[in-house]
Amino acid sequence: MNAQPAAPQIDCDLYDHEITWLPFAGIENLELTLCDIDEERQVVDLIVRFAPNKTVTMHNHLAQTNMLIIQGELRMYEPDGSIREIRPAGRYYRGRTGDAHSEGGGPQGAVVLYSMRCDGARDVLEIMDDDANVQATLTMDDVRAAWNAQQAMRAG
Repeated sequence: MNAQPAAPQIDCDLYDHEITWLPFAGIENLELTLCDIDEERQVVDLIVRFAPNKTVTMHNHLAQTNMLIIQGELRMYEPDGSIREIRPAGRYYRGRTGDAHSEGGGPQGAVVLYSMRCDGARDVLEIMDDDANVQATLTMDDVRAAWNAQQAMRAG
């Protein structure tokens, strides 16, 4: 098979106005929509929309979290606030656990598909203050409650 790269498309529109964006309690500068929860495998897929040139609070992924940058660019920040990496649209990344960081959108913001593989773990994400002290822990029960609320909102 001789695959040739497709010609780039200019001004690709995600049609994200068709997505029901919800706030994430306790974290400013982003909105999300849950796409799927696989209870048996404990996989959570969600899409996050980051505000332009804003960062979210420092956090630590406790579950393996992979991501595909769909639109814009995702900026990853060290705990001291310095930029670690700029991730452009079209790139896939395998995240690390035990990695306190912040992230946010570039000049046009960012839309990112996340896939969290919880692998039997109850805890999913630690939310931290600026000194990396854990302020709250997001659990699978929290994710399930958000999923149920999102489904009820769509139904009614």
